[in-house]
Amino acid sequence: MLTINNLSVHIEENTVLKNLSMEFTPGKNFCILGKNGSGKSSLALTVMWHPSYKIVDGDILLDGESIKEMEPHERAQQGIFLAFQKIPEIKGVKLFEFLRTIYSAKVGENISFVKFKKIIIAHMDELHIDHEFLWRDLNVGFSGGERRKIEVLQLKLLDPKYIFLDEVDSGLDVDAFRSVANLIKQIDHDDNCFIIITHYFTILDFINVDEVFVLQKGELVKTGDKQMAMKIKEEWFKAIE
Repeated sequence: MLTINNLSVHIEENTVLKNLSMEFTPGKNFCILGKNGSGKSSLALTVMWHPSYKIVDGDILLDGESIKEMEPHERAQQGIFLAFQKIPEIKGVKLFEFLRTIYSAKVGENISFVKFKKIIIAHMDELHIDHEFLWRDLNVGFSGGERRKIEVLQLKLLDPKYIFLDEVDSGLDVDAFRSVANLIKQIDHDDNCFIIITHYFTILDFINVDEVFVLQKGELVKTGDKQMAMKIKEEWFKAIE
């Protein structure tokens, strides 16, 4: 279980999260709703240890143990994954070598070129991703949909337990979004959980969620199920005001 325990977070002198508590359990999916500036992305970035986000109170626990002092790569090795709202491009780093490096870090050994090529090609074929992407610089010149598909490929490769999807339904046309959403649905299983951060709601048509948290000005103001999310969608957050 990933537990957020009375968490308060500052960026410089500004409070972005205040006394926030919630739990995420594998086998269930969760949704974090809120208008822009409500603290949704701040929570995800704090869990992954973005250096600008300073925890001033509370803790983040993984299976009862604090991860507050862990580096980002250590948190990733513990099974936490963040799909960024804005995916960066990195010139000079081939996608193949990036994926081989993160997979080697996960399994704890340097996987050979030949062995990893067999592993990654199998995943790409399953997700219907063109092999040609492997030999291109990471995300350079990729469309929004292509970048999202590469993130799904990373999820397939690493198989993390706690997956934060930060506004993955933004910036994509209808066809690209539907394609990405269906890929995400394929990797939803009983040993992981998706923590979907959104204010567009569309992704909830593809992935079932068991519990919904609503944030407002960095505080948890409401919890419920998917029906509550649909009501908030219809009333555009008036249901919580």
